[in-house]
Amino acid sequence: MFTLRQYLLTLWQPHGLMRTLDTLEPLRDRTGRPLFAAGNSAAVFRVKYRGRDCALRCWFRPRSTERLRALYGDRLRERELFVYHTAERGEWVDAALCDWIEGPTLHRAACDAARQRDTERLHGLSRAFDAWAARAVADEEAWGDLKPENLIVDGSGAIRPIDFDARFLPAFAGERSPELGTAAYQHPARTIDDFGPELDDYPAAAISTALAALALDPSLIDRYAASDGLLLTPALGTADPARREALALFERLGDAAHYRIARLLASPGLRLPDLPTLLRCAVAPPAPADEAPELFARDGLWGYRRGAETAIDPLYDCAFDFTEGLAAVRLGAAWHYIDTAGRTRLHCPGCEAVKPFRGGRAEVRRDGRCLAIDREGNISE
Repeated sequence: MFTLRQYLLTLWQPHGLMRTLDTLEPLRDRTGRPLFAAGNSAAVFRVKYRGRDCALRCWFRPRSTERLRALYGDRLRERELFVYHTAERGEWVDAALCDWIEGPTLHRAACDAARQRDTERLHGLSRAFDAWAARAVADEEAWGDLKPENLIVDGSGAIRPIDFDARFLPAFAGERSPELGTAAYQHPARTIDDFGPELDDYPAAAISTALAALALDPSLIDRYAASDGLLLTPALGTADPARREALALFERLGDAAHYRIARLLASPGLRLPDLPTLLRCAVAPPAPADEAPELFARDGLWGYRRGAETAIDPLYDCAFDFTEGLAAVRLGAAWHYIDTAGRTRLHCPGCEAVKPFRGGRAEVRRDGRCLAIDREGNISE
């Protein structure tokens, strides 16, 4: 075991205590203390090396050099730092020299934007995360401790991971998980025997749900400030009031992709097979066309296609054919009208039933009464 104090002593005056990084200089605060951030398993020091800012990762517990080599590649510096145990005795230990990524963590960026009611910023964070996560959950690897605190929003707005220690790689197949990740973002059923590419599915769905919900209603940050994670508390399962409120929000506003993603959080297993497709749906740009797509069903849900190509993914519990450029679709208990690009155009709050458009109006039924909705969403007798 190594302590933060041991590393601080080494980096306070590192010359002669580095095997290959003799020109490395720690960046310091006003008191001269090296700048660092410490977690449960490692401390990360901000340093200057060969004219650029870097992150020097130092572990508190000895790690397999072979595993670290697989995780960090040429960023790993084997037996790089001399750490003192006593004034006379010490040992050389591994460290990793990584790029320094400037920017706030995703958690800080989202919380700050929500408290400032900056919905534009929140929508941008939601889209950036969904785009990154769609790629991350589709491959045969996993980060293992996916959480907003381990993701940096860089200057371009892109998402950048910063913690590699818990990663699963195909080379580790058959091994047990070296750690269980942060409980606030992990599936409640995860155990040490779960160590595979599915590890990121649940946390990715949870983070996507939280960011999309905050983008639609930033005041959620006030009501669920005490949650274990960002809005959600996985241990509560389907009883989590934040998840219920997010589902209701997506249903009411017609956000079909995030509605389906939030529903995946009720899965009894860690694997969420539909997640990559749903994340791509959440960020896919609309592709309007003059020709209306045709209705089709898959796995009990309704979508639209043109020929053999899917035009609008099957996300809806019920749907009608397009008429006059709009189609009625039901998400949960809420009816909406979408256009041929799949964008939600009209909401039908409280309506139990709807019909297709004819002559610029559609018949809807609310509270047992027959009403009409026009193309601007106005409902009248």
